[in-house]
Amino acid sequence: MKMPEDTFHILDLSIANSPYFSFEYSRKVFYTATLLQGEYRLEFEDRNIDISGNSLLFTTTKIPFGVQATHLGYAGISCVFKEEFITKANSGYRLLDFPIYKPGRQHIYSLTDEQTNDFINIYSKIFKETRDSSAFKANLQRTHLLEIIFNAQKLAPVSSFVKTNNTAEVIACSFIRLLESQFPIESPQDTIKFKTSKDFADSLSLHPNYLNRQVKISKGRTVSDIIAARIVQEAKILLKLTNWHIAEISFALGFAEPSHFNLFFKKHANGSPTDYRKINKE
Repeated sequence: MKMPEDTFHILDLSIANSPYFSFEYSRKVFYTATLLQGEYRLEFEDRNIDISGNSLLFTTTKIPFGVQATHLGYAGISCVFKEEFITKANSGYRLLDFPIYKPGRQHIYSLTDEQTNDFINIYSKIFKETRDSSAFKANLQRTHLLEIIFNAQKLAPVSSFVKTNNTAEVIACSFIRLLESQFPIESPQDTIKFKTSKDFADSLSLHPNYLNRQVKISKGRTVSDIIAARIVQEAKILLKLTNWHIAEISFALGFAEPSHFNLFFKKHANGSPTDYRKINKE
């Protein structure tokens, strides 16, 4: 699902051709407000979370994610927007003043059927405005998006990723932010700049052992494990959703030779890139 780089979009996820939603907009600059119905797996940088029923999910630019429907009979709708869509000047509010969008936070809300219907009605009003060409279209969409945000903040999240302000957490967040800044890969001519623990440590002006120790304290995983998992995640997305040659994907992910990428993928995904693509494109 390739996103243009405009300020605001609303997506009907239930019309996707695949149960796997890879938001291919630039995750470095977009925020989302997403309503999901059905059974889903949410993929974060350090864990996966299975949810079912009616859920409301808010994501920031700082945390990579993927959304995968695990069963048929799913539905979803998402507002995708840049920070400048909600500013003090155009709405009276700053986006980052809202708790759900403060850096380092991410919330998932479980909804009753009544709450779900209320939110669907708001999303429907936003969809209606997409067909309008009036000068007030963006203002109305912004108003309805704020209505979603205000109503969500009255709910209690069932899961929240709230970062504490300690040294390990700050360093881990800086590492994750730098890692994620390289994705998504939008062209076979792109290639990631940082791939090893030393690459990240040098960029953050830290010793590799110190970086690894702080990330392990915060995330419970090593720097190398997190890098590998993120590269595998991006590799799977590219294998599923593009027709790039495997050699092109290998180059984009920082491998000197396709054979090195094949060995890496087999180790972490229990199969070759060719087999993975064949299975997931059928």
